[in-house]
Amino acid sequence: MTQTSHIIQATLLALALSSTPAFAVQPAVVDLNSIAQTDKACRLTFTVTAEQGLSELQTQTVLFDQDGAVQTFTLFDFGAVPSQGVRVRQFDMPQTQCDDIKMVLFNEVSICTTTDGAACTVMPRFSSRVDTMEVQQ
Repeated sequence: MTQTSHIIQATLLALALSSTPAFAVQPAVVDLNSIAQTDKACRLTFTVTAEQGLSELQTQTVLFDQDGAVQTFTLFDFGAVPSQGVRVRQFDMPQTQCDDIKMVLFNEVSICTTTDGAACTVMPRFSSRVDTMEVQQ
């Protein structure tokens, strides 16, 4: 190989490496894990995972009934989530029957802060493991 071809190969390699991010930050995942009817409320249990870690996560959350009407409009405060960890959060919806809730809509992420104090650059994803209750964002 000539010196020119070595320089071209080195330049191409440097360009390839510089345009490839060192790592891609995965979004936090908020998953409706289970629901349980108590005497006075419907209890929604969520798991939250965050590769990067969160110091705070709050969402504007809307519950819809079986007919598609807004039943409840509230804030869910998921709190802190350790890096590479899992947190479980429960929210009791007073005077609500679980069978009456058809969908949970995460209308807006009100607060999302990483453990280093910065605003989240990638917003959380929302999902459901509960067949009878849809989750949307």
